[in-house]
Amino acid sequence: MDSMNRVVIFSAIFLYLFLHFPSQTEAGVELVKASGKKAIAEKALAVARKESVDTSGFFAGLARRNPASKAVLQKCAAEFKEAVQFLNLRGLEGGTASLDVHYALDDAESCRSALSSGHVHIRSATARIQKWKTVYNAAEAAVIALEN
Repeated sequence: MDSMNRVVIFSAIFLYLFLHFPSQTEAGVELVKASGKKAIAEKALAVARKESVDTSGFFAGLARRNPASKAVLQKCAAEFKEAVQFLNLRGLEGGTASLDVHYALDDAESCRSALSSGHVHIRSATARIQKWKTVYNAAEAAVIALEN
């Protein structure tokens, strides 16, 4: 891939990250401060880790308020808490960073499956998972671009 293509790809990633993070102003400032593609990926992963922690807390709060669905909601809280450990660049040298990051998506899908199989239909939970996925998609794109 020549240098012009790399510039275009990283410009597209930057624009995607800037426009799709939940707090657009905060994400924009963080990414403007980032120098280089690894720094951009680290910032994107940091935002994704924070969103995972926040989402875990959201589900823990729902579990306290919804005793009938407590077990399923606690499972979701645990899944998003676990997802934090996969949102990193440790596998970069071995070429497995994007696979490691993808495991976090598996945790989110496990939560979605648990909600479905437990017949738990809470609109705010679905919206929260979608918000997490938006942040995750930006982080994953940055990692894939860095890995390639």
